[in-house]
Amino acid sequence: MARIDHNLENFIREKIPDRKVSAYHAYRTWQSNRYVWVTTILKDQIDLHYEYYQDHVELHLEGKFQSDAYRSFAKELRVKTARNPDLTWSRWQGHNQCRCTLHHKTVSWEELLSAFHCIMNVFDPIIKEISEKRHQNTSTEAYSGPTSFQEIGLEDDNVSLETCSLGQLFSTPLIIPDYQRNYCWEDKQVRDLWQSLKDVPIESKYHLGTIILQKDSNDNYAVIDGQQRLVTLTLICRELGYKGEMPLLKQTFRSAASRQHVANILFQIVQYCSRSHDEKLCGKLINNLIFSVLLLKDSRLDLAYTFFSNENSKGVPLTDYDLLKAHHLRFVFNEKQAEHLASKWNTMTSLKYRQLDATLSVHLFRLRKWMRKRDYDAAEKHRTKEEFSAAQIIPEIPPFGEQFEYYEKIQGGTHFFAYAEHFVELFECFEQTKQVAALRRHLQWESHPRYEEVIETLLFGYYLKFGTKYLTEALFCIAGYIAQHRYTSRRALSYKIREFAKNSEIAMMIDQASSPTFFLAECLSEIKFSGKEIDEQGIELRFYQRLQDLFTEVNEDFTDYTIIENYNNEYA
Repeated sequence: MARIDHNLENFIREKIPDRKVSAYHAYRTWQSNRYVWVTTILKDQIDLHYEYYQDHVELHLEGKFQSDAYRSFAKELRVKTARNPDLTWSRWQGHNQCRCTLHHKTVSWEELLSAFHCIMNVFDPIIKEISEKRHQNTSTEAYSGPTSFQEIGLEDDNVSLETCSLGQLFSTPLIIPDYQRNYCWEDKQVRDLWQSLKDVPIESKYHLGTIILQKDSNDNYAVIDGQQRLVTLTLICRELGYKGEMPLLKQTFRSAASRQHVANILFQIVQYCSRSHDEKLCGKLINNLIFSVLLLKDSRLDLAYTFFSNENSKGVPLTDYDLLKAHHLRFVFNEKQAEHLASKWNTMTSLKYRQLDATLSVHLFRLRKWMRKRDYDAAEKHRTKEEFSAAQIIPEIPPFGEQFEYYEKIQGGTHFFAYAEHFVELFECFEQTKQVAALRRHLQWESHPRYEEVIETLLFGYYLKFGTKYLTEALFCIAGYIAQHRYTSRRALSYKIREFAKNSEIAMMIDQASSPTFFLAECLSEIKFSGKEIDEQGIELRFYQRLQDLFTEVNEDFTDYTIIENYNNEYA
């Protein structure tokens, strides 16, 4: 047996200078005199190496070469050496057939060197052949097909249609315009796409929906629809080793939320690719994955958003806020202004999504419906988009006189964006009031939040009319009125609570009041049921007790004697 030490390691490194050589010869440990290994012809793949171990030279497949992705690689090595009488395949590191031993025993350094050369002469040519074939089959080289669009004209001269491969799209100067919506795919969408990609055939085409591009003055192609799919496919192909152009890798997402989504799905993609058994997947995606490309040759944003407003063919459907942006930008005819408004809207939907959603989809939506005594279905698709779309007008008469009343008709274009920003800012201030904080804190239990959100909506309506003047008194009156539903109903169904709020006409009381005193007086006069009349121990009593705690906390803010008297009679 040749003793493994620094001298032997240096000897092997000197005699085989074109390979990486490493050894383990720790002193007085269980691993003393353990091994020395030499890389194969694939010098950068240390998981595949020749190793002097226990008096014999062996080929070891370790790490990724033990994975399913390299199962065919290992199998071909075994098949091509099966009839060699000097070799034996066996189990290694818990994996079958990942170790091939050369039978010749080594005693001297010269015999060890000869054994290394012998096993290298056997396996290096085979490894080279398999690797070259594997590299060719994976088709990770740059796309070499057509790179220009053969435009098929439609009825509109500004629009053409093209069917093209993913490789052709990657060879096109794609950009993501600043006004595009944020990258928002989650795990589910990436998983669904990956499952679809596994069905891509090797010899025929596989259609993956429609992509909408818009050609600009610099001959770049802005991605109007299909951003989510193209970004995800770019990351997948990069992970699979594609060596061609991928223009979307050069794009920068301004939104922190978009960057976070990209980071999350990239981790997921790495896992999928590492477990993939399909060695030809990259080539199939580049050459056989095709799209219908709708090409807009006019750079106007209104044309772009006309097509953008349709549902995506794959992935996350457009949200109400995506659709509202597209809808209202059609009314903006100044391009610079449109891009500015789109960028501001993207920022709002990213950084202030919770506030925007609460303002438009919850509070203003309800107030606008209740002002008109109209019912609505909370589960209705795109109800927010429909409510805040541009109102109908007579073409000859331009709109004017906007005052940012929450219930006013929505004008298309710049007015809507200003309207949304105005009320989101007011809602942010409203949220900071101690009345709202106390309301949310005391009614966060059991079914109480269903009442809290309705009370908060009506209180927001009061805030929009009168600000913080007598806001605590308004909370007392509104909560007392809505509480009557809790005291007289056995079940707290959300739609029934909203219906009660609509029928209360509180929204109209607020609007018609020229001063807080008129609203407070009218609202108090409509409170017919008291929580003090509850006899049973149950959720109704617990709700009453929560209101009691709420107004005990804020009662020092009461300044009106009538309200103080009502508080003392009800809760003190």
